[in-house]
Amino acid sequence: MECSLNNIRRILLPIQQNLTLFVISILLLGGLDVFYHQYIFHENNIWGMLLSYGEMIMMAYMVCLCSHWLRKIHLKVVFYIILFAIYAVNCYLRLAFSTDFSPKILMLLFETNSKEVSGFFSTYFFTPAMYKTITVVTVFLLLTIVGELFRKKLSQIAAKPIISWILIPVLFLGAVGGTFACVRYGRLAMYKDAFEAERWLLNIPFRKGMPIPNLCYSLDAIRLSGQDLNYMINATESALDDVTTESSDSLNIILVIGESYNKYRSSLYGYDLNTTPFQCEERDRGNLYAFTHVKAPHNMTSIVMKNVLCCNNVHEGERWYNYPYFPAIFKKAGYDVWFWDNQYKWDPDAAWAFTLNSVLFNEQIQKMSYNGINENGAPFDGGLIADFEQQHKSTLGNRNFIIFHLGGQHFLAKNQYPQEAKYNIFSAKDVKDKAPYLNDESRQRIAEYANATHYNDSVIRQIMDLVKETNALLIYFPDHGEEVYDYRDFYGRQLLSEDKITPELIKYQIEIPFIVWCSDKWKLSHEKEWETIGQALHREFSTDNVCHLLFRLAGIKTKVYQPERDLFSPEFIPQTKEYDMLGL
Repeated sequence: MECSLNNIRRILLPIQQNLTLFVISILLLGGLDVFYHQYIFHENNIWGMLLSYGEMIMMAYMVCLCSHWLRKIHLKVVFYIILFAIYAVNCYLRLAFSTDFSPKILMLLFETNSKEVSGFFSTYFFTPAMYKTITVVTVFLLLTIVGELFRKKLSQIAAKPIISWILIPVLFLGAVGGTFACVRYGRLAMYKDAFEAERWLLNIPFRKGMPIPNLCYSLDAIRLSGQDLNYMINATESALDDVTTESSDSLNIILVIGESYNKYRSSLYGYDLNTTPFQCEERDRGNLYAFTHVKAPHNMTSIVMKNVLCCNNVHEGERWYNYPYFPAIFKKAGYDVWFWDNQYKWDPDAAWAFTLNSVLFNEQIQKMSYNGINENGAPFDGGLIADFEQQHKSTLGNRNFIIFHLGGQHFLAKNQYPQEAKYNIFSAKDVKDKAPYLNDESRQRIAEYANATHYNDSVIRQIMDLVKETNALLIYFPDHGEEVYDYRDFYGRQLLSEDKITPELIKYQIEIPFIVWCSDKWKLSHEKEWETIGQALHREFSTDNVCHLLFRLAGIKTKVYQPERDLFSPEFIPQTKEYDMLGL
C-alpha cells in the first residue's frame, strides 16, 4: 500500500512542482477554445469532449514531466515560448479568418520574407482580430507570471491531499485520452499519401479549437502532398512521350463536372417536379443521352476530382497519383485546354481544398495541362460561364477541351442560385412526398434543392449555347450525389467512415446522372458514332474512367487509353465489381 502511494506521489510530483505550467498548457492547447466551440456548435458528444480534454491533459503532463526532469536547464521557458507562439498564431487565425492551422497557412509562413512580414503587420496589426488576440494572450501571460511568482506557494497547495485526490482522476482522464492520442498520432506518422492524412484530420471531431492536431496534420500534409504530386507529374510526363491525334478537324469537347447532384431529383430521371426542362427538351430532340447506371468513385469532391482527372481505375485499386493527369494529354495532342473552376477558392484553408487545389493548380500541372484558368470565381455558376464566354469565346482555336467545375447544388442549395422570383420556382407546397419525417422546414429545403437543380439546368443550357453552332460534344456529370430527405430525415452527406454504407446511401450519394450531348453539326457528320453511344445507355460505369471515352471522342491516340474502360467501346467491360470506398 505504501509502495502504491509513493508511486502516485512520484507521478503527481511534476504537476505539483509546475502547477502553473500544467494549467496554462491546457489553456494554450485549446482548453477554453474547445469548450467555446462546443457551446456554440454542439458538434461533439460527451466521449469526444472527454477525449479532447484527455489529450490536452496528457500533453500538458508531458510538458511538466520534461520540465521537472530537466529543470536545471530551464526548459520550462522554452515550453512557454513555444506554446504561447502556437496559441497566438492559431487564435489570430480563428478570429481573423475563421480557420485553424492549415497546410496553406504554413506554406505561406515558410515562404514569407522580411518585407512581407513588415507588410503583414502594417496591414493586419490594427484590426479587431489582432486586438482580441493580444488581449487573450496578455491575460494568459499575466496568469502565467503571477503563477510563477507564487510557484512555491502553489506547489504547497497542490501537495495537499485534497488536491492530490482531485488530480488523480484528472490524470486518469489524461491517460485514457493520451493513449488514444498516441495511437492516432502514430497512425499519422505511418501514412503514405495526403488522402490518408486528410481522413485522419477529418475523423477527429474535436479538432476545432485545438492547434496541435491541425498543426501536425498541416506539416504532414505538405510533405505527403509534395510526394503525391511528384509521382503524378512523373507519370504525366512519361505519358506525353507518345500522343497523337487521328485528324485535324475542328472539335469542341466540354467536360462539365457538377456538384452534389441527386439523380432522383432530376425530371430527366423521372422526378415529378420539372427541374430539368432544357435537358429533357434536348433528349426529346435526339441530341442528349441520359445514362442510367453510372456511379461516382466516392462522395467527397477532393477524392472524386483527383480520381476523375487522372487515368487510374479505382476498381483495380489504382491510386490517382501513380497515373497521368489526362488534361495534359489533351494539350499535348494539340487541343487548347481551359479549366474554369467555381470551387477552387471556396474555403481554401480547409483540408479537402488544400489536397485538391495543390494538384489541380500546381504550377507544373498548369504549364503542362492548361492554356488558361479562371482568376476569380463567381457567386453563381452562370457568372462563371459568362466570364469564360466574355474572355475566350471569340478567340477559341480549332480544337478545344473545356472543363467547367461548378458549384452545382452544394449544401445549402438555396445559396447556389440567385434569390430572384424567376429562380424561386418551387416552394414547400409543391413537395408532395408524404414521408412521416418531413415537416415544413424540410419540405422547403427540398424545394430549394429543386430550384438549384432547375438553375443548374439553365447553366447547362448556357454552356451548350457557347458551342451549339460548332462541331461540339458535351459530357456532364456531378462529382457525387446528395441525400435530400430521400429515405430518412437527413440532408447532405457524411464521411463514409462515419456512416454505414447501405444500398440506400449508394443510391443517393454515389449513383449520379451522366449525360452526353452533341451539337446538330457533330451529329450530322457522326450519325453512326452517335448511335454507338446510345447503345451504351444502360452499361455499368464509374466516372474515374471517363478519360478513356474522352480520348476516343477526341480522336487521341495514347498508350494510356484502354478500350475495356471506355464506356462507348465494343470492348468495354461493365464495372460491376464493388470497390472499397473507405480505402480511397
